[in-house]
Amino acid sequence: MGVMLVCEYPVTLLFLVSFHHFSFVSSSSSSSSQNATQPRSTHSEVMSSFDEYDEETPTASPSSSSTSALDLNPCDYDMCVEQQQTCMDLAKVENCLCPGLSDLFTRPSPPRISHLTQQGGRGVVVHWCAPTSIINSYIVLVKNKDRVISSREVEQHKRALVLEDVEAQAVVCVEAVNKGGVSEEDDQSCANFEPKHADSGLALKLGIIGGVVGLILLLILALLLWRHKRRQKFTARSETEGVL
Repeated sequence: MGVMLVCEYPVTLLFLVSFHHFSFVSSSSSSSSQNATQPRSTHSEVMSSFDEYDEETPTASPSSSSTSALDLNPCDYDMCVEQQQTCMDLAKVENCLCPGLSDLFTRPSPPRISHLTQQGGRGVVVHWCAPTSIINSYIVLVKNKDRVISSREVEQHKRALVLEDVEAQAVVCVEAVNKGGVSEEDDQSCANFEPKHADSGLALKLGIIGGVVGLILLLILALLLWRHKRRQKFTARSETEGVL
């Protein structure tokens, strides 16, 4: 009886172990077969999906922005008029186009002096036009033989400045200033002051008066000569008639 129990237990254990191994193998094979039947995404399929996404994604057309810029009108902005708002502010308000302006961190181009106006004896009013640059201020210099006599800084909205005690043949220059530096001097940003003296105007007036007086005297002299010749002719005719 004891021998039979000993023999039966190993057989039973062997049967249980075999059954458990078979169930594990079958479940593994079924899961692997299911995984094998599922389709896998290949590299070409992934790339094609990306291509389809790129084709469907809307892109902004560059021609639309350029066309809208071409449709804008130039701003009504005068470079030589002072105390007006900047062209950039005007463009924001009126939706217009400014001339090509360099930025605030680029060295500005030189301004252009339009003319100098004499005021009084040695006073000068310098008028200038803004450069094609964004600036912070202007510097107005008065030089004599490359020596700076006076220097004044004015705000960016100014286009004219009154200078006192400017000597004859002095050089007046205007420089533009921003965060990129100071503009270079050239023939347009500097001008020589040539005053018109009052003595020269007086001499011109005296010359004109003298010419008019001389012309009147010449006419009077011509009239006297004509009368004198006429009197001589009348006298000679009277003597001839008396003799006859």
